[in-house]
Amino acid sequence: MKAWVVIVLLVILGIIGAWVGYWIGHALGWTTNAVFPQQIGGGTGAIGLSILFSFGSVMAGAGWFVARPLWRTRRLLADGTPGRATVRRAWRTGLYVGQARAEGRHQVAFELDVHPDGGRDYAAKGIGLLTQAEEASLAPGVEAAIRFDPAHPASIAVVGPLGA
Repeated sequence: MKAWVVIVLLVILGIIGAWVGYWIGHALGWTTNAVFPQQIGGGTGAIGLSILFSFGSVMAGAGWFVARPLWRTRRLLADGTPGRATVRRAWRTGLYVGQARAEGRHQVAFELDVHPDGGRDYAAKGIGLLTQAEEASLAPGVEAAIRFDPAHPASIAVVGPLGA
């Protein structure tokens, strides 16, 4: 998913969270001169709850849109079935994972032609946590070492250049 789409969705989640939090505060009697569902009134308790719900919904959305794919990639790198693929296109996502920043690793997204053993080739997208040198060696047309989930063949993590 494109970064601007994720940002727009997180802003929408924040607005919805603020609205829900305010009206929960209203239901608890923490507001003054508010008329459900549109007219917001005063009340520091409801406004504080609104801010809390807004922050919480944005953090939950960030976990869903950002952290979940990164966790899936780490799981595939640790437990996935080895394979190979040909790189069609590669681009940086702008994200780092945990200690990856200290190690000089960043997240790179790939469009790949996957070559499963004993199966038909297929196109898929994958993500890798790579150093700058590994990223540079994975130009279009180069074979890459991958790990994938046999139960979900489209879930792919790029390990690095094949034979590295």
